[in-house]
Amino acid sequence: MKTTMRSTAPAAGYILFELVIALTIFSVGVLQLSRHLNDVVIVAREFNKNQVVRLGLRSFLEEIRKKPLTEISQSKTDVLTGVTYTSTTEPVSLKTTRGDILPDMYNLTITATWTNGAEPAEESMSIYVYKPAQQP
Repeated sequence: MKTTMRSTAPAAGYILFELVIALTIFSVGVLQLSRHLNDVVIVAREFNKNQVVRLGLRSFLEEIRKKPLTEISQSKTDVLTGVTYTSTTEPVSLKTTRGDILPDMYNLTITATWTNGAEPAEESMSIYVYKPAQQP
């Protein structure tokens, strides 16, 4: 019985070629994953900034609505976040179901402005407040 020996050199060449293709596909996948991870970090940073702005809006609203009408319109800048909060009021004419006009009702609007990268951003909230006229 005669045994023949086959050369393994051509098979080794195919294994090397398969390895190069696999490494190329893997490196392209890792590169795409790193790009998407960067996008996720940017979106998370913007979401965090929006949450800080909304918390600041609510905080400023609660602070302002307790003040008398003469001190209710003002502006404040948060140095840490770079957000400027501005409050404005305007009288509101609301009627009851009997047709009477409710006196001393105001629409309090709080506006937050900041720069989001290179472009300006703004968010606001408003609420009706009752501020009776001061008695002498």
